[in-house]
This record gives sequence, structure tokens and C-alpha cells, in this order.
Amino acid sequence: MDTAPVRRPSEAVDLVSHVVVLRRRGAPRVTVLAATDQARRSLDHETHQAVRTTLTGILRALESGLDEGPRLDAALRLADRDVRRGPSAGTVT
Repeated sequence: MDTAPVRRPSEAVDLVSHVVVLRRRGAPRVTVLAATDQARRSLDHETHQAVRTTLTGILRALESGLDEGPRLDAALRLADRDVRRGPSAGTVT
């Protein structure tokens, strides 16, 4: 019997978006770190390679102190679009 909760297809995108929002609102460092950890754990289960690559890049940029609004926003939109298309040739099994 599988007891793992069912993942939403957009879970990783939602969690990384949450990290971006927390950073932009100046949330306490511990809150941002906890949200980043949660997002990284979700990425470990992401099967869509393009989505995983894009979101990993966003988290790395944030950890490096880069918060280039338009670029991060565009990357999030790209990941969201890819996740809605569903897994394709970029799927890791």
C-alpha cells in the first residue's frame, strides 16, 4: 500500500513561486530557508526535466542574491507553461 501523498502537477512550481514571493516581501531568513528546502524536496520528485531545470535555476539565482524580477517572472511562467503541457520527451522516469 502506497502511503505517499499524491503530488499536484504544479507543486514544485507553486513552491518555488512561494519562495520568490517570500524573498520579495522581505520575509525572515529562516522562513525563506524553510520554504526553499521544501521547494527543493519537491523538485526531487519532479519528473518533467525542463521544469526541474528551470526551477533549480531560479532557486540558485535566489540563493546567489539575484532577484531580477522580470527574468525570474519569465522563468516561472515558462515552468508553469511546461508543467501544464504535461510530461513529454523531457520526462525522467
